[in-house]
Amino acid sequence: MNRVQPLRADRAIRGVVIALVASAAGCGHGSAPAEGGAILNSSKALADQMCACKDKACGAPLRPRWDALTKEISGSSFTPEQVDALAQQDQRFFKCMAALDGAR
Repeated sequence: MNRVQPLRADRAIRGVVIALVASAAGCGHGSAPAEGGAILNSSKALADQMCACKDKACGAPLRPRWDALTKEISGSSFTPEQVDALAQQDQRFFKCMAALDGAR
């Protein structure tokens, strides 16, 4: 049962991230907001790092950095394209993190 709890928490966090990004997207004014672009670049870099990991020891320090990044989303502006890209990076990060559960 311990594995179910963290998985549910991860899904809840992803839901919050997507909701925050979607609500912030309504604040965009046509051009790609710089802050949204910076957050998107950071999310891609973190997802790249997680996906490059071969074991949990490598991925463990990335999770707190991801959580800190998701807090930056609140109050930032995003275009609809950035929202989609952030959602993709979020899915990619957690898919690669989940793959580490089976790694030894």
